[in-house]
Amino acid sequence: MSFRDLPALVTRREEALTLLEALASGVDEREFAPFVTALTSPEDEQAVAIMRGSGNEMSMRVQLGALLSGAGLVTNEEVFQALDARRARAKGAMA
Repeated sequence: MSFRDLPALVTRREEALTLLEALASGVDEREFAPFVTALTSPEDEQAVAIMRGSGNEMSMRVQLGALLSGAGLVTNEEVFQALDARRARAKGAMA
C-alpha cells in the first residue's frame, strides 16, 4: 500500500479502515500527518501538547488510531490490531 491508496478524506468507517490497513502495512508515518491534523480538535491538541511537554509524546500512528477511535469510526481493538501488525512487520524486516 502507498500514499496514493489513501483516501482524500476520512468521514466513513471504510475510509478509516483503509488508513488502519495502511498503518499496518508499513506506510511511512509522515503520510498520516494530514489526517491527524484534520481529525484533531482543540482539546486533542492541548492533550498532545501536555504529553509532549511531559516527555510522553505519542507517535503519529498512535495519535491517528486514537483519533479514529475517538471519532467512532473504528474500535480500539481494530487500532490495536493494526499497531500490532505494524510492530510484527517491523520485527520481521529486522530479522
